[in-house]
Amino acid sequence: MNLWKRFFGRPEDGQTHNPRVFELDEALYDSLQELALREKRPPQELAARLLQDALEERRMADGGLAKWRSLPPREREVAALICLNLTDRQIAARLTISPETVKSHAHSILSKFGVRNRQELRQRLAQWDFTPLFEKPAR
Repeated sequence: MNLWKRFFGRPEDGQTHNPRVFELDEALYDSLQELALREKRPPQELAARLLQDALEERRMADGGLAKWRSLPPREREVAALICLNLTDRQIAARLTISPETVKSHAHSILSKFGVRNRQELRQRLAQWDFTPLFEKPAR
């Protein structure tokens, strides 16, 4: 049975389910109604889609975090610097390693994240803020 059909209480195979009821504060309810009107969709359908999208985004974020945690410390540094748009030479200089070593780490990182290139890695980790990892402490 489809998770969303069960979740929102839609009958399937002759069975009836109790609909799920959610409490929304007035501002959230008004926002949902306004968005549903703009998109010319029923509020329940829109709410289901928004919830599904949020859960998928959360699942992807959790998967990314698990992969991040599986990286050795040096690969984490390289991945973060890739996401900050540094070149191989810039990364190598920052970490005092060779550009070839950076390329080797990058290849391993891309493989572990299941992405084809650095741009896909940046997109996958776009919501992450890596700048604090490389800021100089205030004196």
